[in-house]
Amino acid sequence: MAISPPTGSRTRMVVLVLASVTLVVFGLRDVPVVRDLREGAATVVSPVEGAVEAVTSPVRNAWHGITDYDDVKDENDRLRSELAESEAAGIRQSDAEQQLGDLSASLNLPFAGDVPKVTARVVSGPRSNFSHAIEIDKGSDAGVAVGMPVATGGGLVGRVTQVSGSSAQVELVTDPEFRVGVRLATTGDLGTARGQGRDDPLAVDSAMSPRAEVAAGTGVVTSGVDRSAFPPGIPVGTVDSVRQGSGGLALELMVDPLVDVDQLSYVTVLQWQ
Repeated sequence: MAISPPTGSRTRMVVLVLASVTLVVFGLRDVPVVRDLREGAATVVSPVEGAVEAVTSPVRNAWHGITDYDDVKDENDRLRSELAESEAAGIRQSDAEQQLGDLSASLNLPFAGDVPKVTARVVSGPRSNFSHAIEIDKGSDAGVAVGMPVATGGGLVGRVTQVSGSSAQVELVTDPEFRVGVRLATTGDLGTARGQGRDDPLAVDSAMSPRAEVAAGTGVVTSGVDRSAFPPGIPVGTVDSVRQGSGGLALELMVDPLVDVDQLSYVTVLQWQ
């Protein structure tokens, strides 16, 4: 009858065998057969690792997206804020340049001569398509009075119609109620200009013969005749076209105003008496 070795002896035997095999494997790791087995195992395992990577990648990406969302949102908010600040700075600079140009144009009035002047800022434009008046921030406290002409470096704007201590209302040349004596800069022929609305040219009733020839682009200025409400020589506009006036006895001129009354920042009141 065979006698089984004690359990302790079998355990020691197994440990010794495993240790021997381990030593042999490590010792033979560069032996071609062992190397081939190891590379073969890597070849088998590699596709499995790749598949696991592909399957788990969306999950890991989603997890990182969730955990990094607040950081990304904060960065986007910061970038949007910086962009808004940059755009606002550009707008402020453009507005300052525009106002500086308008102010310079209002101060440079070679046609005004030694007539006293008050430069004012436009604080309110026409309130509707049917309105033909603007409000300025200077009034009687600054020497502005009803009837005084208003201009810019580009030419005639209108005249003061209402005044308070610190503000005034200006009737624009485009107002159908507006009238001003004018003359042709080339010939000296006289006429009376009247407004026809914001998008229409001024109409000039003249005493010129309907057979007279007036070239398009001819300049028109204030006449400044005796007791005129406007000093002479303020540019008003240029002739766009001509036609026979009422009754066919005189020539009527269509004149484009020089000043864009919808784009005013500063104007100058001429203290003309």
